[in-house]
Amino acid sequence: MAQAEFLKNNYINWLKEKLVFTDVENGYVSISTPFIDSNYDNIELFARFISKDKIEITDFGETLFNLEESGLKINKRSKTIYRLFEGILNDFGIMYNKENQSLSITTDVQRFPTAKNRLLQAVMRVNDLLYLNKENVSSTFNDIMTDFLIKSKILFSPNIEIVGQNGISSHFDFSIPLPEGKERLIKTAARPNDINQAKIFNFDVRETANSRDAKYVLLLNDSNNPIGGNMNTNALVGLDKHLAEVKGFEEIQKKPNLLAS
Repeated sequence: MAQAEFLKNNYINWLKEKLVFTDVENGYVSISTPFIDSNYDNIELFARFISKDKIEITDFGETLFNLEESGLKINKRSKTIYRLFEGILNDFGIMYNKENQSLSITTDVQRFPTAKNRLLQAVMRVNDLLYLNKENVSSTFNDIMTDFLIKSKILFSPNIEIVGQNGISSHFDFSIPLPEGKERLIKTAARPNDINQAKIFNFDVRETANSRDAKYVLLLNDSNNPIGGNMNTNALVGLDKHLAEVKGFEEIQKKPNLLAS
């Protein structure tokens, strides 16, 4: 077996082992993921059939509860944070129940893997609001990147969803057209040492590389903190060096052409 194929299978097997499905009460299935929340616990989602061919996936309000326990209450009184919160929900198509503070998505059976992945990524982005609030940030990193690309006159499309070879949807924050019909697919991370985003980037590259003629970039916001070595290790393990790379925003600001060439 080729080394690349061995590493790929090893990574997929790790993900499958860490993604644990368990029957719980009232017809719900608990989905424990290998990704951590703001309390450094595994993010857990819950799914149940609400009809013969419809499934609801929810976090049971745990995401916002944990943020409130950490000192961040998301409501309309905090105008900036609430605007960022609503933007995340819109990006991933997530419903918010104000009564129980749950985040959820409803899907048909065929689209269950895609929907689960969208809710998971939304939960991780909402968790980032805790760090944005501590740093008194008024815009998300994606907002900052959008303004930067416009000012740099770089063509782009935001919020790209790609269904990969295993039927799982992968989300990229930006797509930039490159010469000869290629594209650069960018996933961003608001924190430069967010291991969750590094692992998801690695998985998403593997899922979509066979169906897209693309180069991949994990773009990290290193404006306030340096990038640690673990980010490169987790993001790029088993990937061809010509296929994917990790970049810091500080470098891109100085050389914006790195994204368009």
